[in-house]
Amino acid sequence: MSAILSIKNLSVAFQSRKIIDNISFVLKKSEIMALVGESGSGKSSVALALMNLLHKAEISGGVFLHDADDLNLLNLFIKDWQKIRGKNIAIVFQDPNSALNPLHKIGDQIAEAIKIHNKKISRQKLQKRIDELLEIVELKGFKSRLHDFPHQFSGGQKQRIMIALALANNPEILLLDEPTTALDSETQDEILKLILRLKNELGLAILFITHNLNIVKKIANEVLVLKNGIIIESGKIADVLQNPQSEYGKKLAEIAEKSKKSRKKSPRNSQKTILVVKNLSVNYKVKKGFFGHEKFYANKNVNFELKIGENLGIIGKSGAGKSTLAQALVGLKGFEGEVLIGDKNVATIHKSSLIQIVFQDPFSSLNPRFLVKDIIEEGLQIHKIAGNHNEIIDDILHKIKLDKSFKTRYPHQLSGGQRQRIAIARVLVLKPKILILDEPTSALDFITQNEILNLLEEIQKNQDISYITISHDLEVVERLSHKVLRLEKE
Repeated sequence: MSAILSIKNLSVAFQSRKIIDNISFVLKKSEIMALVGESGSGKSSVALALMNLLHKAEISGGVFLHDADDLNLLNLFIKDWQKIRGKNIAIVFQDPNSALNPLHKIGDQIAEAIKIHNKKISRQKLQKRIDELLEIVELKGFKSRLHDFPHQFSGGQKQRIMIALALANNPEILLLDEPTTALDSETQDEILKLILRLKNELGLAILFITHNLNIVKKIANEVLVLKNGIIIESGKIADVLQNPQSEYGKKLAEIAEKSKKSRKKSPRNSQKTILVVKNLSVNYKVKKGFFGHEKFYANKNVNFELKIGENLGIIGKSGAGKSTLAQALVGLKGFEGEVLIGDKNVATIHKSSLIQIVFQDPFSSLNPRFLVKDIIEEGLQIHKIAGNHNEIIDDILHKIKLDKSFKTRYPHQLSGGQRQRIAIARVLVLKPKILILDEPTSALDFITQNEILNLLEEIQKNQDISYITISHDLEVVERLSHKVLRLEKE
């Protein structure tokens, strides 16, 4: 099958520092090429370069549509690129929350995407195309919601809207940058099925960027493994995993093989209960009518117990109240009901160090103006923990397998995995009895994810601590948890 898009010797550099180094591959009709790699390997830069959206970068090499070797897209002027973006090549960005305009209604955003390449389209034809797009992405019943804003849709619905925007002008090539990262497992599967159907029905050539090998195995025809801007493995996914040529590829294959095996944890023998949650409810007042309000329950009558050293996994669709429950347990949200840690009511414990949380996104939860040593020490100071703080920080860095030199770094100078380790370290120094992990590996590549899970398992071997793991990745939940609580939307 002939190539729809050919990439030849593509290189990308910022201030003479190469991000992408001399890579080549082709995208074919009705096929999905997966691009995988660790955080910072250059995956998203490849997609942005193919759309000519890296304006401050030095880009060299060639990008050619079909077999037109005499027309390098990288040499086109901006006005020419405006005719190609959306018409020949379209992109679905990683985070629909930031990609969709929060101030514009969904119908207006879809209409705008269509009119860019069809300026004289009639109102009737425009509405017909919008209806067609909603049907294509399986949102046929949402015609009445075109006047709603992005925040009024769920994560999966917003991702479908993003795909509708990308398909507005019948592109041949679709670039998908981590399109399922923030979605629960059920919604993720729905989006993957949609992508496969669109690929077959519309004959799309798709570049699917992800760090999740399990997704690659479900959806891709071929895979490219990128490390430090260089393609180190390429071919059919089965061939790459069964016969890797690089050390990194061998490590990927080893982890992928281990993930096939059940890691279900055996129940702990401890009989002592550390946490009791009774009829916990979190509600919000929602305006109804001109004067009235009604209660919307994010959580309603949640009950569970946790023993010392026992781990609980919390699963559920987006919007089921998983993170809300976590925030209530650590006192960040008001709630009805009762939460007991040991024999103490959590409502009576001021700034308790017994229960701590590691938030989903360490980059936004770590103070960007603090050095690592200041981030870790802040909790020690707040809880007035005695001892030599410098020695305590050195000890916790050793436990999370980071060198002492990291103390003088800022969060932006760390990789995703290193930031997650620091987020874990700053709560472990407080010696909590319960640690809540809110999507602890969702933004991490396969190898870094495995390292963080290994770290958490090792920590639990050496101290009495219970984990409450919130995740849409069922393999992560299965690996860390002794029992599972499923939350449903009201």
